[in-house]
Parts: sequence; C-alpha cells; structure tokens
Amino acid sequence: MIKEILEELVCSVVQRSPYRRVLVSFYDQAITPAPDSTAHVLDYAAEGLAEDDEREIRLFIAGGGIIRGDKYKPSFRISNSYYIPAGSVPSSVAPRIPSRRRFIRPQGWKASDLLLIPCQLNGEIIGQVSVDDPRDGERPTPAKLRELEELASVTAIALAEAQQREKMSVSHDLYSFLTDNAMTGVLIVQRRRVRYANDRALALFGYDRDELFAMQPWWQLFSPDDRITLRRSNEQPSPGDLETSGIRKDGGVVSLHLQLLAMDYEGAPALMLNILDISERVQTEELLKEKAFRDPLTGLYNRHYFDESIQRELKRSQRYKRPFTIMMTDLANFKRVNDQLGHQQGDRVLRDVANLVQGQVRESDWVIRYGGDEFLIVLPETGVQIEVLAERLRRVVSEWGDVNVPEVKIGIDIGWATWTSNTDFSLARLLKIADTNMYADKEKR
Repeated sequence: MIKEILEELVCSVVQRSPYRRVLVSFYDQAITPAPDSTAHVLDYAAEGLAEDDEREIRLFIAGGGIIRGDKYKPSFRISNSYYIPAGSVPSSVAPRIPSRRRFIRPQGWKASDLLLIPCQLNGEIIGQVSVDDPRDGERPTPAKLRELEELASVTAIALAEAQQREKMSVSHDLYSFLTDNAMTGVLIVQRRRVRYANDRALALFGYDRDELFAMQPWWQLFSPDDRITLRRSNEQPSPGDLETSGIRKDGGVVSLHLQLLAMDYEGAPALMLNILDISERVQTEELLKEKAFRDPLTGLYNRHYFDESIQRELKRSQRYKRPFTIMMTDLANFKRVNDQLGHQQGDRVLRDVANLVQGQVRESDWVIRYGGDEFLIVLPETGVQIEVLAERLRRVVSEWGDVNVPEVKIGIDIGWATWTSNTDFSLARLLKIADTNMYADKEKR
C-alpha cells in the first residue's frame, strides 16, 4: 500500500510541477530538524532517474538507509520546503544522486542544487520529496512550491493511515485516503452525473452526498460562463485547468481553481475534478486592483481606472445605440487656496468637493479624479438635461465654498460632450470637446 501511495505522489509531482526527476522516500519513524534525529528509509518511488541512480538507492536502503534531520536547516527554508544551493549541501544528505541537468539558466537552478519538500504530519517529518531538473531552469519560489507542499501534506496523511490499515483495498482505499483527507475537493463525474464526491467537495458546495449525486447535469454547480467548457470536457475527458466560480446550495458563490483529469471509473471514461478554494486569493487580488484604481486622497476612481474602463463603456453604447456624456470640471481659484491657505487646506477642499460631486450624481455614473483639481464625470445613457446637473454642481460647490473657505471664492468650471450613434465621435474627440467647453465656461468668470 505504501509503495502505491509513493508512486501516486511521484506521478502527481511530475504532472503538476516543472521537475522531471523526482525521488520520494518514506521513513520508519518521524524525525525533526535536529542533528540527533534519525530514521531509516523504508521505501521509495522515483521518476526520471538513471538505472545506476536507482541501484545506488536500493543499496543505500539495504545497508540501513539512515537519514538525519539536520539537513532541514532553517537557513535553507523557503515556505515549508528546503532549497539547498550548490556547495551548501550537508554531508548528512544521502544518497547523493548526481544531477542530470540538461541545461543551465544563468542565475537559475544549478546542477548541484537540491530541493527537499518534507511530508509532515503534526509537525514531524515522515518522508520527503526530492526534485531536480526543472523544465524552466528556474530556482523555486514560495508560489511555485505551494502545490508541491499540498501534495506532500496530503500524502503524509495517507501514509500514516496506510500503516494502520493492513487489510485495506489498494484500488479503492488508497484513492479514498488521498481524497477524503485532502485540502482540495474531489469530484468524479461521468456523463451528466456526479459519481464520487469527497467530504471537502460536499463542504464547498453545501450539498449532502445524495443531493449531489441526484443533480444533473453536474456542471450547473459552476458559473454559467464556464458551463459550455465543462460540458465539452465531460463529453471528451481531457486534462486541463480552469478558474471559475462555484454555485453553492444556499446561493452563495465561491471562487475555485479546477484541475481536470481524464480517468477510467468503473470501466468507463470519466472526469476527475480537483477543486481548490481560491476565494481568499481572489478577494485579495480584487482589493489590490480596487486600490490601484482609487485616488488615495479623495477615494474617487483615478485616471488609470478611466483609461481601463472607458472603452468598454463606449463599445456598450455603440452596441445598444445609447448616448453617454463625459463632463470635465476643474475648481476655480484652487491655486489661490494652496497659495494662501496651504496645501493641507487644499487637500481638504479636494476631498470635500469630491464628496459633494459624488453625492450629486447617480450610482451608475463615474466620478474620476483626472489630475490635480480636475474631475471627470462619465454619465452613461445621458444626452439631455445635462445643464440641470451642471447648474446644480455649480451651486452646491459655490455654497460649500462660501461657508468653508470664505477667504477664497471657490467655484467649479464645467464643460461636457455627448456621444451619440449619430455623431459617433472618437473618445479623443469627445474629451477634446469637453475640455474646450470647460475652458469656455472658465472664460465667463
């Protein structure tokens, strides 16, 4: 049973990482990262090794196969793995299998570099994955190691359990331990139905096993945008990866990474889905993206957001032949605020006026801090009565200025241009017209 688990891990490492040479070993007892912590290698599995290399490993195990914990030094640690550069490999690392690097990338992986991924359980190491010959020639990074470490962690659980269950069925229970104890959800789907689901998959989607098995087609568990892709994968099972959204029983949405693997299940073609919850990562990325699109002083969208989004708005208006308006504004006498009252007061004026402007427009409108004291307002599906909004903005800004900055006569200059399917201006032309009209408004003062 242990041999099959080790071989399963080797296959997964080769398939899901850039490393072409893999050696996995299992110890007779757990060790810790200490010089006096030792164990014997009970068994191993490998891929990509030369015949002489494997012979040396077998001789090492037959001779006692003693390994020591001092190779797991904190100075070598990356994430939960250990990367030992060439020239730093301790003598306690055995057996020493020579690298078969096919090419060397400058500043990349060297021929004598060593990468160890421990199989840990409850803080103790019960086995190890050693890899070499990365296809990309790059040194490892925490992000690249994450999946290998997850595989090693799941395998550690399966190995520990395998020692306690001597009568288990290799064909069924091996798979159960690698899936039911996994951090990832696992579904096996065949035709239109779910045929197998581990506990993690049930928790991710919020269904019990009977509900999930009765559901068809199974791809309704995922975002409508990706159902055609998943249906095609179901009809002709083939490996692949997909980031999508899962639809929970309670209507909630969870961000998922799917690894699709073709397999044979009970004598017929099937598709296995390894499902990883990436909601936290997606939320972090969205927060970072939102931060990149916001002006830190006013909280408004910034020019980067405008440049990224305005073409979509223009195409939408062209498709549905609906007008939209771009309104350009700047603050009258703002330079005097900075010169007379200081830049802190100038910042306060920008923040408060930004809030005023935001409060006068619809939720569907965008208010952009375009630069300095210039604000850009995008007004979808508008083409008439813009003057009403302009007059309201002039009034509220002027009234606010009279109360809050009586030393300087604060105002707002406004110009706009409207795109329609009849005029069909380019975006550059639209901005130029709005800018010209704003300066014409300024001249009236």
